[in-house]
Amino acid sequence: MDFIEEFDDIISLWSNGDPIEAISNASEDKVFEFAETMALSSRYHFKPESKPNRNFSFIANSSLSGGRHPCTYPDCRIKKLDELVSFASLYADEVHIQNPFEEILIAGPENINEASRQELIYGIHNYFYLKPLIEKGIIKYAQNMVSLCQHHSETLAKPLSAEIERKETRLYNLLEEQLAEKCSIYFDVGEGAGPFLKIEGPDGLIDHGVRYLHLFGDLPETITELLDKKLPYKFSKKEVLSEGMLSLIISPILRDLSNQEWHSAFYGTSYLCDNATQMKIASRLNSEAYSASSSAFNKAMNHSLPSVYAKDLSDIVNLRENEGESFTVYRDKVHSLLKDTEKWSEEEVEEAFRDEILPQINMIDKKIRDWKVKTRESLKEKILFGSGAVSIGLYAGMLPPNIGQIVTAIGGGSAVAGAVMDYNKTLKDKNEARSDDFYFLWQAKQ
Repeated sequence: MDFIEEFDDIISLWSNGDPIEAISNASEDKVFEFAETMALSSRYHFKPESKPNRNFSFIANSSLSGGRHPCTYPDCRIKKLDELVSFASLYADEVHIQNPFEEILIAGPENINEASRQELIYGIHNYFYLKPLIEKGIIKYAQNMVSLCQHHSETLAKPLSAEIERKETRLYNLLEEQLAEKCSIYFDVGEGAGPFLKIEGPDGLIDHGVRYLHLFGDLPETITELLDKKLPYKFSKKEVLSEGMLSLIISPILRDLSNQEWHSAFYGTSYLCDNATQMKIASRLNSEAYSASSSAFNKAMNHSLPSVYAKDLSDIVNLRENEGESFTVYRDKVHSLLKDTEKWSEEEVEEAFRDEILPQINMIDKKIRDWKVKTRESLKEKILFGSGAVSIGLYAGMLPPNIGQIVTAIGGGSAVAGAVMDYNKTLKDKNEARSDDFYFLWQAKQ
């Protein structure tokens, strides 16, 4: 049984056709058991078998994986998944996404809460959304839970863990200092929404420039005391730092980068991010790691070749399978243009598409148009010297079903036979483009 069939069966049997209702109403133990089954299934089917080509094998951050950070709004999650799908189908060999089922497994049954249930529901939704690329092996679930013997734990895991923790501590302090100066945090109670924190800050660090964190369960004393004050209540910089409130923003970023660095170290993958600030942070954590920006790639593609960007996913996947060699040539060419950029900045990637790739696609279009005109002009000349119904029918585009027999009967060297051969050429214009390095991208645009 392959992964898709197994996953579909697990979801169907456990949820009885309605995952949302089943997850919402099941006990904590049942929810954990379901997530555990999903995690172990994905772990079994996505065991790394060999070292990948690091240039085209990526580990995505939680945002591109459809996760809750930095924005839980459904439209934002879908937008990020669209970025992932576009990048994966048009560039990557494989993209490993963060596994929401494994995250619940690692957290343990005692930590099942409303947020866990919500992420499990989104995890199933995202699975169905990404299913065509998962089925082709282009998108895979990452494994951040690594099992090692004592020897490799001592020689590999512990040194790497210590190095990551050292980097995280230094980075946390830097981010906290920066955010404390640029961010404002408020406490308020919304009608029908309950208590929440509102965090405002730079868009590069706070998605949309503002983030709302709704508070569930028992509130800490420092928060309950604010219920008697005039709301919204703005925390002072001293309160923000003393209570460690910025960890709500910083910790998910560091957890993301830590997961990516672990995966990169053990499985030979490169970083895939969607945020310029996070790209810079990733380069500080691991200056030697290759990093790509899905948002830069999508922006460049959308501006330069919107017809490719809007193409149906199944068409791109099928073209990629049918034109495997052309895809490899095109992708290597794009990589060579981008490998020297400053960590895939949006400006540089868009410039490469605009100044290098788009003119080449336009040149292929011109080449095809010129070739068609030349071929059809030649066809018209030969038609003038033909005779009878065959010539007239050929020129009008109405060839009889037994045209092959007619051509044979009148002789292969006749003007009509030559016209038939030229007419056949006009149906094979793709051959003219096939020799170009960007043939795959040109064909995807058609």
